[in-house]
Amino acid sequence: MDLTGLDGKCIAVTGGMGLIGSAIVDLLLIYGKTSKIFILANSEAKFLDRYSGYEKVGFVEYNALEKFNIDLAVDYIIHCAGIASPELYVEQPVETMLTNILGIKDLLEYAKDNQVERVLYVSSSEIYGRRENGDSFVESEYGIVDLDEIRSSYPVAKRASEMLCKSYTSQYGVDSVIVRPGHIYGPTVNEKDKRISSEFAIKAAKGDKLIMKSSGMQKRSYCYSVDAAVQILTVLLYGKMGEAYNIGNDSVTSIREMVEMYAKYGEVACEVVEPTVGEVKAFNPMNHSVLSNEKVKALGYSDAFTAEEGLEHTVRILKEILSDKE
Repeated sequence: MDLTGLDGKCIAVTGGMGLIGSAIVDLLLIYGKTSKIFILANSEAKFLDRYSGYEKVGFVEYNALEKFNIDLAVDYIIHCAGIASPELYVEQPVETMLTNILGIKDLLEYAKDNQVERVLYVSSSEIYGRRENGDSFVESEYGIVDLDEIRSSYPVAKRASEMLCKSYTSQYGVDSVIVRPGHIYGPTVNEKDKRISSEFAIKAAKGDKLIMKSSGMQKRSYCYSVDAAVQILTVLLYGKMGEAYNIGNDSVTSIREMVEMYAKYGEVACEVVEPTVGEVKAFNPMNHSVLSNEKVKALGYSDAFTAEEGLEHTVRILKEILSDKE
């Protein structure tokens, strides 16, 4: 991938300590030719633990619910921050919506007033909603989001935030692009992340039994965080202003297949038990979440990792990280 368009550029990454954000930061550091990377996050301690030895990386305290009044001269903004735990979509629907909508609104205002070259918004495949057939979602096709379910606070907020990006582009000429990640996993996962692909990665690395709360027949486009970061930077540099791009992987994997691979590489057992009522409410309602990534491939991207390779890497690296902490 040609990243020369980032040479000498200053890049701000909100949520830069999260699963996707930190993978992007790591990739930028490996590239090494940006002038500065600002991580906008809410934990300086975690930042110092991971990035204190990098002169090019700076920390900025950030809360998407607070007014963005930070004076930074940046060329690109990558907005990854947001609530990413499904149980909170049900328990804290107000914060879920406002974190998304107010967060991107303030960044778009900042971009409008400060000559930012481009804003990239990290949305979600959940904006597609549910549909009965198992076809891959392309960027122009949508299913149904149930507005009577409080868990829909998340996909509705993501849809609204996408439209806000498009609105700032249309009305004010702010250069924005949107990415819609599928189910991303990797060793950059946060231990508090309760999404199954994240939670089970940590459990497998720790040697804990994996307990499924469903049959796991739902199909997903699982994507290794490194591949996701490459796709996102590809869109940042080469995506068309105002458009959205799926972030995923060619391979289609069921939840059960993913869990079984985690169990294999973690050398642990897995079993299925009945979920609680609260757990059912937090379930992703999409029976199939398979994304076509042909649009981002047209920009020059190609997958580097299969699901098996990515899941094996994830468990192995997490084991090394956990071992170093002991």
